[in-house]
Amino acid sequence: MQVNSIKDLVEKLIERRKSLGISQSELAQLCNLSVNGISKFESNAGDREVKLSTLFKLSEVLGFKLSLEFEE
Repeated sequence: MQVNSIKDLVEKLIERRKSLGISQSELAQLCNLSVNGISKFESNAGDREVKLSTLFKLSEVLGFKLSLEFEE
């Protein structure tokens, strides 16, 4: 799956979290993040910058591979 915007990424992360039956609170605990941070991240899709380290934490817990592609 290719994602081209933060908004698309957030939507996919929400879908994945829900498909695994994980609440925002559980996800926050598993990623060592705040529930408030997860809530804001999900509700303000595309309006917030996200740390790369946070995306890696989410990818590990939600079971997806995160890769970056650089343009020349």
